[in-house]
Amino acid sequence: MSLINPYTFIFTIINLVVLYLILRKFLFKPVTQFMEERSQRIKNSLDEADRKVHEANELKAQYEEILKKADDEGKAIIDRAEKYAKEKAEKIIEEANIEAKAIIERAKEEAETEKIKAMHDLRVSLSHLIIEAASKAIGNINIDDDKIINEVVKEAGASWNK
Repeated sequence: MSLINPYTFIFTIINLVVLYLILRKFLFKPVTQFMEERSQRIKNSLDEADRKVHEANELKAQYEEILKKADDEGKAIIDRAEKYAKEKAEKIIEEANIEAKAIIERAKEEAETEKIKAMHDLRVSLSHLIIEAASKAIGNINIDDDKIINEVVKEAGASWNK
């Protein structure tokens, strides 16, 4: 007897081919398709993650730029405010100095006016005293004679200014 029966051999090969076709249709194709889909999902997930990381980095850069601009604007506002305050303070000091000079000038003018008025009053009083003394010495000069008083004041003023 022969070890290998040709019918058994052919039947075994047919069984193997049928089994292979059945396994290929119901096992290999779905498993391969499942593995490809899973591989595609993983690739898509990785691509999505990379995209999200890239977007996050872009947003971070934008926010950092916005923060830098805000910081720069804040510094510029502070600088402008300091400059404005300094200018305002200088202007107030300058106005105060001008006003102080004006007050001093007015006070000088008022003092000079008061001095002139006091000198005039002194001259008039002195004129009255001189006329009274002269009228007592001479006799009858009228004290109310304005012409004489003005002339005496005028002469006294000319000698007073010397």
